[in-house]
Amino acid sequence: MLFQLEKITLVQVAIPLPVEDPFTYGIPEEWLEKVKPGVRVLVPFKNREIVGFVVDVIYESSQKKIKKIIRVLDEEPILTKHFLELTCWMKDYYFSSWGEAIQTVVPKFYPKRHASIKKSSENSLDIPHQNNATLQSSITLNPEQQTAVDKITQLLGANHFQSALLFGVTGSGKSEVYIRAIKETIKMGKSAICLVPEIALTEQMKRFFGTHFGSKLEIVHSKLSEGERWQAWDRTRKGERSVVLGARSGIFAPFHRLGLVIIDEEQEPSYKQDQTPRYHAREVARWRCQDQNAVLLIGTATPSIESMHQANQGELVQIELTQRIAAKKLPEIEIVDLNQEQQIVKERSIISRKLSISIAQALERKEGILLLLNRRGFSTQTHCLTCARPITCRYCDVSLTYHQESRKLLCHYCNYQVDDPEKCPRCGNSLLKFSGIGTEKVESEVARMFPTARVARLDSDSTQRKGSHEDVLARFRARSIDILVGTQMIAKGFDFPHVTLVGVILADTALALPDFRSSEKTFQLLTQVAGRSGRGDLGGKVVIQTYAPFHYSIQCAKDHATRKFFEDEIVHRRDFQYPPYVKLINIILRGKSESSVIRDANVLRQTLELNIHEKPIDILGPSPLPFGKLRGNYRWHVMLKEKGDENKAHGLLRAAFKTFKKSSGIHVAIDVDPISIL
Repeated sequence: MLFQLEKITLVQVAIPLPVEDPFTYGIPEEWLEKVKPGVRVLVPFKNREIVGFVVDVIYESSQKKIKKIIRVLDEEPILTKHFLELTCWMKDYYFSSWGEAIQTVVPKFYPKRHASIKKSSENSLDIPHQNNATLQSSITLNPEQQTAVDKITQLLGANHFQSALLFGVTGSGKSEVYIRAIKETIKMGKSAICLVPEIALTEQMKRFFGTHFGSKLEIVHSKLSEGERWQAWDRTRKGERSVVLGARSGIFAPFHRLGLVIIDEEQEPSYKQDQTPRYHAREVARWRCQDQNAVLLIGTATPSIESMHQANQGELVQIELTQRIAAKKLPEIEIVDLNQEQQIVKERSIISRKLSISIAQALERKEGILLLLNRRGFSTQTHCLTCARPITCRYCDVSLTYHQESRKLLCHYCNYQVDDPEKCPRCGNSLLKFSGIGTEKVESEVARMFPTARVARLDSDSTQRKGSHEDVLARFRARSIDILVGTQMIAKGFDFPHVTLVGVILADTALALPDFRSSEKTFQLLTQVAGRSGRGDLGGKVVIQTYAPFHYSIQCAKDHATRKFFEDEIVHRRDFQYPPYVKLINIILRGKSESSVIRDANVLRQTLELNIHEKPIDILGPSPLPFGKLRGNYRWHVMLKEKGDENKAHGLLRAAFKTFKKSSGIHVAIDVDPISIL
């Protein structure tokens, strides 16, 4: 709708689409009092109406023709100056539109739907809600824990931004340190956010945190409905909550006086969003803490190489917990060389002799057992004996995985399915060979080998039903499950005192991937899952099966040698110029036409070369990504490597995109500080 005025009050509106924004709209007289930065408005955009976010108001500007706001959706701003500035930084650093950044922060809720929202039960803890001021914990801290709490309290009292690394071995009592640090934050009249890497961990942590913070605790994660997310956001914004516990999205809790942000298991890739804006929760936390003079505490037994490097350079305060609580010993770790095992047994076996004996002994003692394989499904590859080729996804350049329970061949990237796995989809031949193992096959084999054992599986296939994840964990905790088979979902953070044996079926799954972080991910996963064993009074044992027994990541995991792994890995990062020695920006081009993707990737490279004026920036590629075709799209990428921390590569990329024009049907994604290049 158009109208003409000599002078009109104008407003800048950010649209949550991948477009150049903000856009300018006029304010009708009836909305003048309500339109302020931070409110949502309904505006006309092209041939439709869309909800946008007011980011600025311009008074007494002359415009002859301008579209006007249709309606204001909020009685008061839902975005403070802090969040407007945060999202502005996010759009600039992660190459999104301002509206996309804001939409990531704010729940998608509109007032007209308010009446239909049911009261959230997410915070209905099965414990009495208590006033946290009357709680002082019954647990006595050991000297290392007390020293850690004292150091964090000192940082909090300084009342300016500081960041620290709580580097503690598995089972060293980091969670109790978190609790004490949060209580100190609340005493100072401030609020705290604690992030965990998996939604699954919120159930365990919710009960632990709930006993201390009761009704002051809010739970936030992506599995909440939009209505539940809005309620959590609104309660936090109004000051009804002082502690937020959640996964990645919890970092956007709208506290007015943020005092502490804790990121548990900071090395986990789940803290990096894989859609625009591709933000990392740790970096968002750093920005928020800097802006509000808060403390950022990252805690882990296996720090990322970047964080360990920062700590060694004095950029992070180092706080160490070197011993398990109650002086419990770290588990004994044994390595099984599957190459030797195969020579002796003369066939490939899922469960080695050593692991089989260890399982039998643990079952006899009625102790808990965890078995890890970071592949789901029954068989990870299917070959047609007539075609002599693997059966691959129609839309992705990957093999289909056979799932025995559903009797389907399934692509784990796009969910493409073949409902009749008895025949080759190319030639119709029924002579198929299944190879490779997944968690479903491990579960089946373990149940066959130990028929009296109660076996269950925990992976994304077995936990699709709402609440099923918590149900499996509750049954395992109650000892109605003897052996729990799972993917990396079982490796992090869980505290099962009755678990005395952890078996790693195949430790090599990540080492074969063409990713500079492969060794790091392998070491971290092995160390984390090993840490689930021996957390009670019974001691613990870990058996790692591998075809690469002498790889430094596996040897360091065996010896609980985190610093030794860092020393070995940092040499490779320096020699091959990967983070932390350089900054990476990965530009991914995808489309249905492979020739168009390749052409545009080459044009982008040439455009970057024309705009480059800084020697510290290297351009790599274009080249196909390791999984060159996914979800029907061909994928190529160009990588920027920048030495130093001046973010000049950002400027180069912006300059290039002013003249680079992609072909029709080609999509471009920019991943700053990529966690993976797969």
